[in-house]
Amino acid sequence: CNQKQQSMMKFSLLFATCLVGATNGFVPISRPAQQPSSLISLNMDAATIQEIQAARTAFVLCFAGALGSAAIGREAIPVTIREWQKTNELKGKGTSLGGEEIDLIGYPEPVYANDVMSILSNNMTVYEMIDAYPVDGANPGYLRFESLAQANAETSQVAVRAVFDAIVMGINKNQAAPRVAEQKMALFKQDLEVLRENSRFTKTVGVTALFILLSILGAADYFMIYHLWHGWFPEWHGFDHMPASLFDERGITNLLSCFVADPGNPDPSDAFPMS
Repeated sequence: CNQKQQSMMKFSLLFATCLVGATNGFVPISRPAQQPSSLISLNMDAATIQEIQAARTAFVLCFAGALGSAAIGREAIPVTIREWQKTNELKGKGTSLGGEEIDLIGYPEPVYANDVMSILSNNMTVYEMIDAYPVDGANPGYLRFESLAQANAETSQVAVRAVFDAIVMGINKNQAAPRVAEQKMALFKQDLEVLRENSRFTKTVGVTALFILLSILGAADYFMIYHLWHGWFPEWHGFDHMPASLFDERGITNLLSCFVADPGNPDPSDAFPMS
C-alpha cells in the first residue's frame, strides 16, 4: 500500500510539473519595446509620409516600365555596337577597283565609285542572289546583306556595305525587300549622287531614332532612381553636391542609415497644419 501511495505521489508531482510548464505559455512575458524600422520615421509629418508613399508608387510604375517595354529598347544598344564592329571588320576585305572617292560617312575606309558601279552592275538579279545565297534565319524572300556580299565576294566589302546601307532605312538593318532593293540599285546606277544622298539621309534617320531611344531610356532610368531615392532614402543627401557629396560622409557610406522601411500611416489632420 505504501508503495502504491508513493507511486501516486510521484505521478501527481510529475503531472503538476507538466501543468505548471504548460500554463507558463499563457502568462504574458514582458519584452522590451520594439524599435521602429527607421528612427527617421519618428520625426515625419503626414505630408512627408504621403510624399514617400507617392514616390514608392511611382517607383513601381517606373521600374515596371524600365524592365518592360524599355528593356526591349535596350536591346538596340548592343545590336548597334555589334553591327558597328562588323562594319569595321570589313576593312581590307575584297579588292578595290579605285576610281573617284564617294563622300560617305561611317565607314572604316574610303568607298570608291568603281567598286560601287561593279556591285550595281552585277549580272545577278536581287531575286537570284536571294536564291543562290540563302541565309539561315532570314525572312523568306528578303535580301540580306550577307547574300549581297557573297554575290560580290571579290569586290570591296566596305563598298558592298555602303550600297546596302543606302538601300535600307535607318541603321543596324540587314535585310531589304527585293523589289525596293532592285528599284534603288537601278536608281543608284544612273546617278551615284543619289546613292550618296540616300546614304546620308538613312544614317541621319537611324542616328536620330537611336538618340531619341537613348533619351527615353535615360529618362525612365532617371525617374526610377529619383523615386527610389525619395521613397526609401528621403533624408539621404548624397546627390546634393555631385560628385563630391557621393563620396564624403553624406554619400554612399551614409546610405543605409537613411533607409526608411515603413514610414507609418499619415494622419490626415496633420497633412496641412493650420497656424
